[in-house]
Amino acid sequence: MELQQSGTGGDRASGWVFPALLAVVLLVAVGVVQLRPTGAPQQANDPMPTEWSPTAQPQGETVGLTIDFDNGARQQFEALPWREGLTVEALMQEAARYRPGLHFTQHGEGEAGFLQSIEGLKNRGMGGRNWTYEVNGQYAETGFCLQKLEPGDRVLWKFAGGE
Repeated sequence: MELQQSGTGGDRASGWVFPALLAVVLLVAVGVVQLRPTGAPQQANDPMPTEWSPTAQPQGETVGLTIDFDNGARQQFEALPWREGLTVEALMQEAARYRPGLHFTQHGEGEAGFLQSIEGLKNRGMGGRNWTYEVNGQYAETGFCLQKLEPGDRVLWKFAGGE
């Protein structure tokens, strides 16, 4: 009995077709990513916009804002514009519009205003670490929504206490 081979060598040729097609698809995918323009719309999961310009240095009287994360890291705004009636809350809102900006959350307004988090770092509640602030080295005696500032004042938020 004699063994017969089926086909004319086509089976050997089909063995490399799939890997070759896969390689072509991968090369095209890499090429598309490489050619994406820098001005492409920002994706929802991109942490920072691809293009932005720093905010210009303010003219006139200013106040400073420092965020101390109590781990050696600080975020600092040396000179934010001051205006009559400026509160710590309004200063934080100004820093949020600044580029690069500040991200914070709060609950309520006025006397009921309460800072919840800065840069995603939330207050821990009773016995835990929380955000507190001082103006010119003096701990605040009023809520941040009501605390008025004068030209040249320095505001420092600290994540401290508890633990």
